[in-house]
Parts: sequence; C-alpha cells; structure tokens
Amino acid sequence: MFNWISKLKKILPEIEDDQNTRFFKLMIYVVTGLLLFMILSCTLAFMITLKGTEEVMIPDVTGIKLEDALVAIQDRGLNSRIQLKYSDSQDKGSVIEQSPNPGTIKKVGNQVILRVSRGAIIDKIENYVGWHIRDLETHLKSYGPLLKINEPLIRVTSERSEGTILEQKPLPGTDISSGVTELYLVVSSGPQGKYYSVPFFADLDFMTAMKKAASFDLPFLFTQRDAKKDEKKGVVVEQIPAKEETVPLETIVQLTITPPAPAENKVFGILKRTLPEQPVAVDTSFYIISKEGIKEEVFKMKHRGGPFSVPYFEEEGTILLITVLGKDQVHFIVKR
Repeated sequence: MFNWISKLKKILPEIEDDQNTRFFKLMIYVVTGLLLFMILSCTLAFMITLKGTEEVMIPDVTGIKLEDALVAIQDRGLNSRIQLKYSDSQDKGSVIEQSPNPGTIKKVGNQVILRVSRGAIIDKIENYVGWHIRDLETHLKSYGPLLKINEPLIRVTSERSEGTILEQKPLPGTDISSGVTELYLVVSSGPQGKYYSVPFFADLDFMTAMKKAASFDLPFLFTQRDAKKDEKKGVVVEQIPAKEETVPLETIVQLTITPPAPAENKVFGILKRTLPEQPVAVDTSFYIISKEGIKEEVFKMKHRGGPFSVPYFEEEGTILLITVLGKDQVHFIVKR
C-alpha cells in the first residue's frame, strides 16, 4: 500500500521538479481526467437511453388488409417490411403471416415482417371465352410474366359484340408451364356488314388528310396530279369514295393531291410500298427522322397490309420509316 502511494507521489508535480517535468506531469493528469470524464459521460448516456427506450407489444395484424396492418404497425412506432407469397386461403392483399408473433414485446423502432397474400396459386389456364379482350388484358396483369396474349389477334365476324373472345388456346384447365405461356385468341370483330360514312378530305393539305384518315383507321392510297386552274397546291383535290358516302368498313380511300409549291432543299414525292398482309388490322406507324436524328411519329393506325402510300415534302437526306407491330418494314432516304 505504501509502495503504491510512494509511486503515485512520484508522478505528482513537486517543488523540486523543473518546469518541463512539472508541465509534462500536469498534461498527463489533464488527459487522463478528460478520458475518464468522456467514458463516464458515454456510459451514463447509454444507460439513460437504454432505460428510456419505450417497449411496445407487437399487434396481431394477420387476416387484415395490408393498408390497415401498416397503420397498426406505425401507430406503435414500429417499422415494417413486406414479403409477397401465394396463398389458397386468404384474400389477395391481406396479411397471412407476421414475424415477430403477436404479443411479443419489442422496443420502438424494431422491424415487423409482414407476409402478404398474392392471391390463389395460379397453375391452370382459366376459361376466357365470353370475356372482352380489354378485361382479359387487365386480368392478366396479376399473372406477371406467366401468361401473355399472342399478337396479332385473330378477328372474325360474329353476332357477338366486338372484342368478345370466341375461342382460346391453350384450352381451359391446361397446366401453366414454368416459362411464359402464350394465349392464342379468336376475337369477334362484330356482326358482318359494318359500314362507315366517308369523311371529307377535299382542300386539306396532304399531311392533315393523311393524319385524319389514320385517326379513323381508314386504309388510304395517295396519287398525285398537277394542279388545274384555280386549284391549290399541296392539297387533296379528289377523293373516292365521295364524302359522306356509306361504304363497307375496309374500303380503301383514294386521295388525289397536287404537288406543293417548290421550296429550297425540299423534295416532294409519294412513297409507295406493299406491306406484309395480316389476318387482321395491326399497329402500323409512319415516322419522319430528320438529318439531325430527331424522330417524329406522324401517325399510328390499324392496317391489314397490302398497298400502302404516304406523301412527303422533306429535306434531302431525311429518313422515312414505316413500322408494323413495332418492327421496321420500310426505311427510305429522301433523294432528288
């Protein structure tokens, strides 16, 4: 004991110590004191925090909708993590399991894992005959990548309303494979003998006339001739069938236009091509791509293929692009 005290006295500042030794001993005491103070402060703060953290009971949220479960969890100051799984017995969107179990005591801020039902396990093809195609498209979103509709759809005339599914393959009850299963559908295009009243195109500039015909999904063909006396340049001067004439649905509208007034660096022409014929009208688009690479969609319409023509009045080097079902079919560079 006395030895320990004598050793301690040696590190205390003494009168006979020189100035440097006394300063060194004082610094040792200051640093040691600061370290002890910091350790005591951190320990005290930790104990206060540990003692002050509120504990709560985990609520029972199984069997209720996810939105209500999240509110119950958050009201108790808890965090949540969601996991999805298929379930045969619970409604889609309800909590079927939770961890920790209800009644467990946890501190505020702890995490609760909620396992939410994705609905019944889907393993067989349902019967879609009689459904409307739009309703089926919405329904299939819940399948994720398991099922997709094969396009183009096969459309036939029928007494059933337009868009009604008449036949399907695979048949109802077929097992869904682990990969992507495609649905081949026969869809009603409505009763036979559909007619429409031909719109008025005369005196419209050819770009406006083309967009108007496409907006009605009317198949059209353009031809040109020189303007006669008192006729405008660059407009529709003749149309067959005539305006307001009632014709079958897929009648081709033939539009005759006059060339526009010449402009520097611009080329006028009519791009004529024959597109692959389709069993039904499919998405067909016409794009103009400038020399700077700017791509503009002029129109998008339903077209069954066959003869196809579009007028243009563009700078040399401009690209005209026609796509069918999103795939390039015609790539034309404007030249003199």
